[in-house]
Amino acid sequence: MRFPGFIRRNWKLKVGCFCIAFVTWVGVVYAGNPPTTRVVSLSVPQSSANIPAPYVLVHQVNNILVRVGGDQSTLDALNASELTVTVDWAAVNRAGTYVIPMSITSSEPNVELISPPTSVQVDLDTFISKSVQVTIVITNPPPVGYERGTEQATPSTVVVNGPQRELVAIEARVTVNLNTQKANYLASLPVLVYSKGVRLNNVGVNPSYVSVAIAITEDVTTRFVPVIPLTTGSPSPGHYLTGIVYTPLTVIATGSRDLLNTLDSVSTAPIPLNGIFGSYTVTVAIVAPPGVTLSQTKVTVTIDMASIPTPPPTPTSTPTPVPT
Repeated sequence: MRFPGFIRRNWKLKVGCFCIAFVTWVGVVYAGNPPTTRVVSLSVPQSSANIPAPYVLVHQVNNILVRVGGDQSTLDALNASELTVTVDWAAVNRAGTYVIPMSITSSEPNVELISPPTSVQVDLDTFISKSVQVTIVITNPPPVGYERGTEQATPSTVVVNGPQRELVAIEARVTVNLNTQKANYLASLPVLVYSKGVRLNNVGVNPSYVSVAIAITEDVTTRFVPVIPLTTGSPSPGHYLTGIVYTPLTVIATGSRDLLNTLDSVSTAPIPLNGIFGSYTVTVAIVAPPGVTLSQTKVTVTIDMASIPTPPPTPTSTPTPVPT
């Protein structure tokens, strides 16, 4: 085949110009949208429904990192949902830690998977259920002057489900803070599972909440407190108070520690001083504050009143006679 003359004429120059133009075009295209790679984090499907019975994952499988390649604009727009991870859970046939097949595919044709992983390591164990007694843990005691009594969790046991090796020496706990509690405690609390002091998050609990009841009572104590007679009014005109004698001087008060710590003394019912002449003995009640009981409720008081002495009359002087 013979090409026309205008094609054959200076053909080397024309080929050279074409090569230069092509290289320039490729450079411009790749400068604006160059090929690149990036690392994508993908979650591994690990639903319990996909894992053959009676096995369960001891620990969740971590995300896997996959390097992908393509032009920059495609990778910038790439969504992780366009990459599908498939795990061959049917290969699970025993408990333990081992490797099972895995594959990754891309729904974006312009994305290339660069040496994607083909397997994943799993840690499996036999799934069991275990009945565990509920333990009530008090993080803070009641305030000063109060103490806790009987404790009850309803129900008293729960069923814990999970990997067999995780359920060795486990505790089912509910934690209670009583630092402001001055009355009986009743609440529905979540049950948390611990193994050797470490909380387990990959186990199930049924029921997940229990009702906790704790009796709170006042810390009752006793102490001696002085009795103070309370008088009202003033002595009758011409009289004055010479002394007050009473018995008992002290009584035993019984009540909460908080209340008795603020009780310095107890007083009697008011005794009016007006109208008392000489020695007067009366039995009056001792007034106890609310919440306090006394060993004696009455006190005998003797009040001595004296008359104010009347001063003798001042003698009148005899006038001196004036000499005449």
